[in-house]
Amino acid sequence: MKKFLNNLSVLLSIFYNNKILKRPNFSEKKIFLQAQLLYELNKKKKIIQNLSEVEFSAFSQFGEDGIISWLTDNIPDISKIFVEIGTQDYWESNTRFLLKLKNWKGYLIEGSKDDIRKIKSQSIYWQNKLKAINEFVDKENINNILYKQISEKKVGLLSLDIDGNDYWILEKIELLADIIVCEYNPIFGDMQNISTIYDPHFIRKNKHYSNLYFGCSIKALINLMKKKNYSFLGTNSKGMNAFFVNNEKFEYLDKNIKDKKIFPPTIRESRDSNNKLSYNTFAENINLIKDMEVVDLDQNSIKKISSYKNLFSDKWEN
Repeated sequence: MKKFLNNLSVLLSIFYNNKILKRPNFSEKKIFLQAQLLYELNKKKKIIQNLSEVEFSAFSQFGEDGIISWLTDNIPDISKIFVEIGTQDYWESNTRFLLKLKNWKGYLIEGSKDDIRKIKSQSIYWQNKLKAINEFVDKENINNILYKQISEKKVGLLSLDIDGNDYWILEKIELLADIIVCEYNPIFGDMQNISTIYDPHFIRKNKHYSNLYFGCSIKALINLMKKKNYSFLGTNSKGMNAFFVNNEKFEYLDKNIKDKKIFPPTIRESRDSNNKLSYNTFAENINLIKDMEVVDLDQNSIKKISSYKNLFSDKWEN
């Protein structure tokens, strides 16, 4: 009977972690300790060829944990505060490792009430200076949310990944940050200055079944950040996230990163009409969304994706 009860307890624990909390099946402590070893190796790298040299993933989707920890180490007097917009349940995020490693203060902004509940149910929430904010952001409310919820006027890191209006939200944000990391859409290529059309109720999966219509091109993101007085540092090696530093702090990183490289994308996340991964090539993916409309930011006009002869440079094509 005792053995049965013990087994039942284990099964209930697994069910609660996987189905209720949606917790990944890993030991957080083990993952964190292993990542700390990689972090210590990265600290010895003062000059790198590009950001891929310091990549590693503990809790980030790709190599953002390594990049962010290396960047923050190389900026003196950085504000030890972060804001992450678009966190889901916070198990996979750009700031969880930073929070555990350096004891920063953090603000998490997420549109899902269920995900906010999951965040607050985790031990990391009461063990750290975290504030989870349940808001679906748009360009009309973003600064009001930041003004009401965040007491600081400047932060060390701003991470934005909302799978939709990223360009339009980032354009409006008035909060100052030393480092900004933002997702872009590699399907839009590296040649055109384009973004999805703004929709305050943008939901990626509802816009197109393929899940490929979201965000902006890397060129649009770089141009926008230049206007906001930020310098481009490079992308992760998967070609999904771009990193920027405030021009006031650029001197600390400029010579340390030899090549501010834009990596061609490697991921294949397209979906079929049944919401299953289709593993399409990029040419096939472009064809799927060719009739979708985007904003041409150079001409301030609406165009179909199919109207562009060149989305990818020869370097990306090759």
